[in-house]
Amino acid sequence: MDLFAEECGEPKHFRRLTKADLFFTQKPGAMNFNILYILGIAVVIFLASAIQSAVGFAFALFAAPLLIWMGMPLPHVIATMAVCSFLQSVLGASRLRASVPWKSSLVATATRTVMVGVGLLALRSIVSWDPMVIKMIVGFILCVLVGIQMIGRKPPVESVHWIWGGLAFSSSGILAGVSGMGGPPLVLWSLAHNWSAEKTRGFLFAVFATSIPVQLALLYIAFGPDILHSVLLALLLTPAVFLGASIGMPIGNRMSKPALRKIINIILLIIGLASIIPAVIHGVWG
Repeated sequence: MDLFAEECGEPKHFRRLTKADLFFTQKPGAMNFNILYILGIAVVIFLASAIQSAVGFAFALFAAPLLIWMGMPLPHVIATMAVCSFLQSVLGASRLRASVPWKSSLVATATRTVMVGVGLLALRSIVSWDPMVIKMIVGFILCVLVGIQMIGRKPPVESVHWIWGGLAFSSSGILAGVSGMGGPPLVLWSLAHNWSAEKTRGFLFAVFATSIPVQLALLYIAFGPDILHSVLLALLLTPAVFLGASIGMPIGNRMSKPALRKIINIILLIIGLASIIPAVIHGVWG
């Protein structure tokens, strides 16, 4: 959509307003934010931080669809969420550091980081796709993963076969690179273990905190310095991140593992269906 009268060939006073005008003005190679846009993102980031602090993940799953709806390009969505999720995860991991399984976390981080590059290569190819198509694909994957986990669920164990870890960590990296939503495979893998709720959340926080800096560096390499606009915006929203974390962390600390599992599955299913249904209704494939 053209946001400038000069580009669409219309006089300024006749230019049609669009939804994007309410939130931001995007010029080639730059993103210029207005106050309403920043306030809208701040609310989204606050809620996403509170949710992730409580259950250990879902920052991007909650924030991405809303930021895309507000008109932010997908690479900028990924960069903004990555910085904010990193800040929240560092805080969460520091508070739960005694419960973090560091060995598993570092293995997951190493595998995930390698595969993020693969996801970013895919992102360069699909960046021009309709965001609704991308959301529908991710939503379908979420529903399938949750369905498999719920139908074929076995009692949690001390450890699972390394192949499952490799698949979970690799798919997490690819999804993180292509859509910014790499949490679900890590969540499902961690729930397969007989870990406490604190250990589960600590694992997720530690992986996000240690892998996101590399993801941001690769994102910069793939899309150039324009990404720094979103990084700066995310840093300006640090108070919203910490405010959400201050509310979500105490809630998560009071959760039992069964309650955490149920809430996670419900969140994943809701987000998965919410990503699929609008695309089907609007006939994306048609």
